[in-house]
Amino acid sequence: MSLSVQVTGTQELQRYQQLMETLGDPKHKAELLDALGGIVESQTKRRIQDEKSSPNGKPWAEWSSAYAKTRHGNQSPLQGDGDLLDSIQFVVEKNQVRIGSPLAYAAVHQDGFSGAVQVDAHTRLITQAFGKALAFPVYQSVGAFSRLMNIPQREFLGLSRDNQNEVYAVLGSFFEGLIQ
Repeated sequence: MSLSVQVTGTQELQRYQQLMETLGDPKHKAELLDALGGIVESQTKRRIQDEKSSPNGKPWAEWSSAYAKTRHGNQSPLQGDGDLLDSIQFVVEKNQVRIGSPLAYAAVHQDGFSGAVQVDAHTRLITQAFGKALAFPVYQSVGAFSRLMNIPQREFLGLSRDNQNEVYAVLGSFFEGLIQ
């Protein structure tokens, strides 16, 4: 990408030269990247909490009927106990901003997954049997096994058209502040 500017007056030349020098200042670059990271982080959290659709507007797949039975009334896809929502963060690195989640399962939801998963041996607390609560819950050892999983894609990272317009507005405000 290249940029070409033609300046005809001395006053305009000084103004553009000042803008270009200001843009070269690492402090201003860091401020801009912080502002962009903050807006995209908040857009991503809004998508998970309120919009419940991919950046292109496609609603997320609902839970399977079996999995839905294990959820509470206030939970929705990608928002069980709020761990994914709370983990969304931005990081400024050199000349870029990264938005995402450090949680291992975030990528599974972003991209979807179909295949076998190895489950390690563990102990399970049994609280009911045959649909009835046990008076005295018991612990049961479960051996390692392989489980087939099919998680539909529920894309939450990315920019919708409205998100892009918000980012452009932040850029415009930032550059306007530098010019004045």
